[in-house]
Amino acid sequence: MKIVNIAWRNVFRHTRRTIITAAAISVGLSSMIFMNTMMNGADKMASRNIIDFETSHMEIFAEGYYREEGVFPLDTIVENVAFVVDEVTKIAGVKEITRRVKFQASISDGIDELPVLGMGVDIENDNRIFRIRESVVAGTYLQGEGDVLIGENLASDMALDVGSYITIITKDRNGTYNAYDLTVTGIINTGHPLFDRNMAIIPITQAQDLLALGPGVTEICVLASDENRLEPLKARISQAIGNDYEVLTWKEMNAAIFEISGFKRAGQFMIALVVVIIAAVGIVNTMLMAVMERIPEIGTLKAMGFSNTGIVKMFIYEGGIIGIFGSLLGCLFGLLVSMYLVHVGLDFSSVFENMDIVYPMKFIIKGEIDYLNLLFVFLFGVFVSVVVSLWPVRRATRLEAVDALRHV
Repeated sequence: MKIVNIAWRNVFRHTRRTIITAAAISVGLSSMIFMNTMMNGADKMASRNIIDFETSHMEIFAEGYYREEGVFPLDTIVENVAFVVDEVTKIAGVKEITRRVKFQASISDGIDELPVLGMGVDIENDNRIFRIRESVVAGTYLQGEGDVLIGENLASDMALDVGSYITIITKDRNGTYNAYDLTVTGIINTGHPLFDRNMAIIPITQAQDLLALGPGVTEICVLASDENRLEPLKARISQAIGNDYEVLTWKEMNAAIFEISGFKRAGQFMIALVVVIIAAVGIVNTMLMAVMERIPEIGTLKAMGFSNTGIVKMFIYEGGIIGIFGSLLGCLFGLLVSMYLVHVGLDFSSVFENMDIVYPMKFIIKGEIDYLNLLFVFLFGVFVSVVVSLWPVRRATRLEAVDALRHV
């Protein structure tokens, strides 16, 4: 306890120096917390957009379809839809299922023509899994054949509004070009760039007619009761429907996106590490100055019977006290900034509005605080402060008492 008291008094002997050093630590740690909160928020928003609008928890395709999904092949579709639906519905852990048809198309207003991704949805069942109905910001949801929903960005690009007439053009399963006249009944803003910029959504029956699919669909979407147990559910579904179909979870279908997330986190870690190294250099400098200034005091302590171990402990406690103050300050500041990020968010739309971003979210990022990471950052800050204090302390322990007392 005596050593702790001495260390405490020494830390606040030079208050300004201590505050500057603690502030340097706090900047590094608060940046780690802020970036972690931002990355967590971005990942959560992307994941929710994928599940709530694009794939749900898993999708069922005809065998071989997914390998060519980028070209939306119409010769590899789920033909026996009733069989798959009946079998999957019986499986424990399946909450809801719905059918969808995706296809390449273009839309024209009579003047301009743009390529889009067409999607036919089951008007009733789709809303039990996906949140497209909730994302309608103008007009109404699909009521029947002849209606189309388009994204807000697509509507802006083509100067379309509710009530506008468009023609959707595509090639059907037999290679014949078909075109249907449609009325824009609703405009959606999902937060998912694919939907808001490129999607034209129509009733599934009209999509099947347009593509000459009969009752066939390109995919069947499955909502699980427990999204943390998707692999066992996937195995049960695969066993029930047989080898003519393939079942993929939303994570498997979006593996590339999560690789991007991994690269982002690696970059985040490197930036934070550089800041922490700078802070560590500040601690080393502070402790080295403390050693140099207090060489006579160290000699006195040695003459009074203090061992090298006691002197090492004293300086380690000093580094630890500075680390605790800096870590507390950094965690508090990081938490406050993170709270702003959670409730208000950061808008990067102006930076990325003209770029095609593969990440399935718009760049209005709201954070997600990881309180376990907050504890880790605090302990990390204290640990670094203690460890980097060891190098300057070596100089103090090498001094003989007589030489230290002679030092001016």
